[in-house]
Amino acid sequence: MGDIKQPRLNDGYDGPLQPHLNGGYDGPLQPHLNGGYDGPQPPHLNGGYDGPQQPHLNRGYDGPPQPHLNRGYYGPPQPHLNGGYYGPPIPPPPPKPKRRYKTPGCCCFSCIGSCIGSCLRCCGCCILSLIWNILIAVAVILGITALILWLIFRPNAVKFYVADANLNRFSLDSSNNSNLHYDLDLNFTIRNPNQRLGIYYDVVQVSGYYGDQRFGSVEIAPFYQGHKNTTVVVTKMEGQNLVVLGDGARADLKEDDLTGVYRIDVRLVMSVRFKFWIIKSWKVKPKIRCDDLKIPLGSSNSTSGFKFQTMQCNFDFR
Repeated sequence: MGDIKQPRLNDGYDGPLQPHLNGGYDGPLQPHLNGGYDGPQPPHLNGGYDGPQQPHLNRGYDGPPQPHLNRGYYGPPQPHLNGGYYGPPIPPPPPKPKRRYKTPGCCCFSCIGSCIGSCLRCCGCCILSLIWNILIAVAVILGITALILWLIFRPNAVKFYVADANLNRFSLDSSNNSNLHYDLDLNFTIRNPNQRLGIYYDVVQVSGYYGDQRFGSVEIAPFYQGHKNTTVVVTKMEGQNLVVLGDGARADLKEDDLTGVYRIDVRLVMSVRFKFWIIKSWKVKPKIRCDDLKIPLGSSNSTSGFKFQTMQCNFDFR
């Protein structure tokens, strides 16, 4: 019993070291001892460790990079790392294109705050476009209206006839070969064949021509002609007038003096309006031509019983 040391002794002991002893121990180191240990490093120690790196250690690590480390990293870049990156450059993302919105409607509304000249040019284009559209719309409306009226009324041309003509005098003055004396009676027949249209004859002027030279005229009092109606108009032209006749016209006049039948032209110029129920149209100015009327001289004995033949006149709106 004299060679065995008691556990309570701390020095002069060569047996197995007791766990509670901290000095003079050369056996395997206990985990709770921090000094004089050369064995494998426990995982919870941070200094003096050359084994495989633990994920929670940040110092003295040369193994494969861990994703959560931000310093000392040379591998492929991670998207969430901001510093310590030496890989190929990453271009910045392209900027998003700016969308331009055009103001609807007329560009005049976009002129506020811009140059006055540009605003005037813009508004001028809008005004011209508006006027053009209005003209097109008016033309289309008028065309459709005219077509509807034509389909409803089915207008027929008014017919003019010279029903009778009598020449009482037609001769040049013996003292003045340019002064023509005339006395002409004309009876016109005007036929309105339309069933729904009445006609207002506001102005009617009858003129007589010989050799393309007007020798006299007379106006007829205004009148109204109802639908499906025939009106007889009696006129008389009488007087004298200076008429400059060419050589051809003088030769024709001498020939007519011999036969007692004179070739006279009659023209009517008028202003008329059409009426449908209570609707009245605007004024139109047709021209009526009654050419080459062969009118006998009433006092002549050389006519051999020639009588005037009823002749239809030409109706023209031009």
